[in-house]
Order: sequence, then structure tokens, then C-alpha cells
Amino acid sequence: MFMRKYLKNLYGYVINGAPHVFWITVLLGFSICLLLSTCHRVARQTVQNPIAKPVLSASPNPVPAGDPDQPLGATTITWDTGDGTIGDLYVKVDRAPEVFMARAPSGTHGVGWIQSDSFYEFRLYGKKHSKLLARVEVTRDD
Repeated sequence: MFMRKYLKNLYGYVINGAPHVFWITVLLGFSICLLLSTCHRVARQTVQNPIAKPVLSASPNPVPAGDPDQPLGATTITWDTGDGTIGDLYVKVDRAPEVFMARAPSGTHGVGWIQSDSFYEFRLYGKKHSKLLARVEVTRDD
């Protein structure tokens, strides 16, 4: 009951000749709305921006067979560590040891030596070859 009487008196006071109280009330209401909308936007952004995952892809994959007179096919390797840290790109051909190809947080690398009788595994490492972030297998159609 007290609250209803208080609000009725306040409303009458704001409407009936106290313009500074009216503008203070409007400003206070606007500030509260602005604060609530800002808090909601920050919470929504953190939910919509999860930590990016590493990406490693080859295009095309499998590499088309092409002309029988040309034993080598081509693909483009694309990578991104996802967090801006330096990544190391390696390739392992069949059972041979890994070979270093590039070092960068992200990039593309053209590969023009894909053969139909070999198996290629491209690997993206973080922290100086200590953590495998992603891998992709590349083959060539016969």
C-alpha cells in the first residue's frame, strides 16, 4: 500500500510542474536501459565467439587423375592454428620421415608433386613440433 501511494505521489509530482524531476527520471530510466542492453550484448558475444579450432585442408582432395602422361598432380594446403600462434606444417610421404614445409600462424602452400601411387599426410603442429593440432590425408585418383 505504501509503495502504491508513494508512486502515485511521485507521478503527480513529476507531471504537475517539476520539469527537472521529469528529466532526471527520464535520464535515469535511459541509463538503466543502456546498462542492461550493454550487459546483455557482452554476454551474448562471449557465447557466440568460442575459441577457434585449428584448420588444415587440401583442395582438391583427392587430386584428380588427370593426363596419364603427367604423373604429378597438384593441390593447395591451407592451414590456420586458430589462435594466432605459430604453426609448423609438415608432410609425411608413405613411410618416410616427416619433412618440414612451412612455419606461420596461417597460410596456403601449393603442392605440385602428388603421385597416384603414394600416400601423403600433412600435419600441423604447434609449439615447435610438440603438439599435433590437425592432420589431413591426401591421395590422387588413379
